[in-house]
Amino acid sequence: MSEITANYDESWKEIIGDYFESFLIFFYPDIHSQINWEKTPIPLDKELEQITASAETETRHADKLFQVWLLNNQEVWLLIHIEVQSQYDKQFPQRMFIYNYRAFDLYNKPVISLAILGDDSKKWRPNSYEYGLGKSKLKLDFSIIKLQDYSWEELEQSNNLFAIVVMAHIKTKATTSNLSEREQWKWNLSRLLYEKGYNRKEIVDLYKVIDLMMTLSEDLQLKFEDKLTQFQEERKMPLLTNIEKRALARGEKKGAKETREQDILDLLKLRFNSVPKSIEDSLKKIDDLAFLKQLHLSTISVKSLEEFEQLINR
Repeated sequence: MSEITANYDESWKEIIGDYFESFLIFFYPDIHSQINWEKTPIPLDKELEQITASAETETRHADKLFQVWLLNNQEVWLLIHIEVQSQYDKQFPQRMFIYNYRAFDLYNKPVISLAILGDDSKKWRPNSYEYGLGKSKLKLDFSIIKLQDYSWEELEQSNNLFAIVVMAHIKTKATTSNLSEREQWKWNLSRLLYEKGYNRKEIVDLYKVIDLMMTLSEDLQLKFEDKLTQFQEERKMPLLTNIEKRALARGEKKGAKETREQDILDLLKLRFNSVPKSIEDSLKKIDDLAFLKQLHLSTISVKSLEEFEQLINR
């Protein structure tokens, strides 16, 4: 049986992007209260990609960067880092520091670094990075939230969307070796969406997070979908049929793949004027979105089309 891998990072990225204000209300209410919400926050995905392009790490994590304005009209950038799976990463504080100073160096903007730690360790709570000697020192303090610190009762009582996200994260990690138990928790949390009084869009968006994060084997997923379909019929509140959900997932993956391929080709053409058909054909054969993302980042630094083609073949 193939290994079932939970998808934390994509789940977090999507929900933060769609509900950024709710994210700050839940995790950082003190920062939320200082932002001028009459000015719409601006996501800075391209800037973030440039900031993190040179990072060399196998750790899966999710990052988001937003431009906001404070009540005093000062512009600041909020760099949000979600450490989603690691138990202990000694490089994490340094990575927070590097991303912070690179953002400042590249764009000359004040950067506030925030971190959500979703690991299992109770003791690991990094919140600063410093180096220096004697009175000559440089230090970055960053704010952290530890998902383990939330009590289940506290999460159940909250109506903020991110309480559901945290619950899904906690139970996904707790059921890594017990998919039958995960299926039960996936069903419990999906049913809870209807009981919280969320509107239809919120229910659909949260369901996508739960479904993407709490991955199951095919037989357990079908079992879960049967229960959810019956529940929706009883409540007369259908969301998406199983066929529609599967088609949507296929469509989203296909769309993301085609977009990534086109971005790679556009950048290669910009750098090298033209791209041989052999590279275009090779890109079309790649289904791994993570690998396509790696290739996209590599287009910035490769010295020739031959070097890029070697990366594909490797």
